[in-house]
Amino acid sequence: MIHLGSFEAVRYRGLDGLSLPRLSRANLITGVNGVGKTALMEAIWLFMGRYNPMLLWNANVLRSEKGVLDPIERLSGDVLELRGVEGGAERSLRTTFENVSDVARPAAIGSAMGESVPQLPLAGRIHTYLDGKIAEGGMGGMQPTPWGMVVHENPTPPASLPSCVIESTKFQLDITDEYLQRYSEMVRKNRKQELKEAVSLIFPKVKDVEILTDRTGGSYLSAATTDGKLLPLHDLGGGAVRLCRLLLSFFASGNGIVLADEVENGLHHSILQEVWSHARHWMGEWNVQFVATTHSAECIEAAIAAFGDAAEDLSIHHLYVNGETGRVEAATFSGETLEGARDLNLELRG
Repeated sequence: MIHLGSFEAVRYRGLDGLSLPRLSRANLITGVNGVGKTALMEAIWLFMGRYNPMLLWNANVLRSEKGVLDPIERLSGDVLELRGVEGGAERSLRTTFENVSDVARPAAIGSAMGESVPQLPLAGRIHTYLDGKIAEGGMGGMQPTPWGMVVHENPTPPASLPSCVIESTKFQLDITDEYLQRYSEMVRKNRKQELKEAVSLIFPKVKDVEILTDRTGGSYLSAATTDGKLLPLHDLGGGAVRLCRLLLSFFASGNGIVLADEVENGLHHSILQEVWSHARHWMGEWNVQFVATTHSAECIEAAIAAFGDAAEDLSIHHLYVNGETGRVEAATFSGETLEGARDLNLELRG
């Protein structure tokens, strides 16, 4: 099953009507620096998480931990609009911001303990339109900002909405509590061997991966080696952490989508085909659709080789700026045309 059959960033950052009319089970996004590959990944993540307006303030989207009053202005000017075919049905997300900083909330409200709790003024409202209609259902939410509270609706998502995990390059060396929880769930389901095999692509001496606790009480992933050493996973390098995070994301996204920005980061070109072969296995094992960006021609070659007997399951989307319109467009290679991606001068490092 392909969870997202097509996608269009109508308005998002510098993307103005960028359309991917055909998405496969595995998708590789290429193009020169600054053309919008990361923006496209963010846009897909927001679209898949459209029932959660708080994602607009997420650091993966804002590319910063600093507070923002109006994320719509930051991301798209005055309107953010995305469309896609999900599970065979056409879906859309349109989001706007209303500045209401001149409307003040009460100075304080009563807490559950009967105490007075200071309240920030109301600074704005997020309006979300799903499939052309104002979002309804669910409890309202609030996002605190340095300028006041921004209120929004939290529409109730359908039970069948696919999950979507984004793997950005910003935090690639971190193994956070979220990943430790995913690891624990893999152990409970007796799937730890797959994690060991993935890390072994980087460091063949690994014989086990486990959670340890440091002197401050914090937990971390550790690799046990064949020569009796216990090493924090990040001591094996960014590639080991990258593969570990990717596998845990695939595992956590069963029947969903995994997005990976600059998927080759930290990975030597000699193992890229094995990485893609593992990714193909994980996709089938947990019914996951995969979308990744790359700057590497070797990564493209590796992906094509890994899907050599199933070319219809891989699409390569080359983003470029149309010289006449100035807009970012995409050329897609898939199935019988996939080999054409090898011959095209992609200018990945331009």
